[in-house]
Amino acid sequence: MIVCDRHDWDRERHAFHPVVDQAISWIAGTDFSQLETGKYAILPDDKMFCLVQEMMTEPASARRAESHFNYIDIQYLLAGTENIGVARAHPDQQITEDFARQRDVVFYQKTLNESVITLMPGMFALFFPHDIHRPCCAPGEPATIRKAVMKIHRDLFTA
Repeated sequence: MIVCDRHDWDRERHAFHPVVDQAISWIAGTDFSQLETGKYAILPDDKMFCLVQEMMTEPASARRAESHFNYIDIQYLLAGTENIGVARAHPDQQITEDFARQRDVVFYQKTLNESVITLMPGMFALFFPHDIHRPCCAPGEPATIRKAVMKIHRDLFTA
């Protein structure tokens, strides 16, 4: 898991894989105020796409932790404040719902050694397949957030 701010990106971009730079450049060049919620293709064959989402945050206890196998997430916060729980994958973590084949996601009810990060607009977090994450948690009272979730297929990291 990596947490960053888009305003620091020019200083830090050299430390990341070029495909991450491509995704952040797409974010930087996009006027999200002109985009409806939904899915936006960036590369063909679902190799990279963006999900623009609006939702209410909830108490962490109401949110399920998740992980993916084929996609790396870049969760970029556009509006609001969001807490995200994060933990490393561990053999003792128990999957409670498995949609890996259908939607590339599995859910966990409990996680081990979970830490919390807080995102504010302009900040983003990268989650790799070994990062269990619990997005959309309310840092206080539930509130509306708007975010762009970039999905990057893992094959792009080996090409």
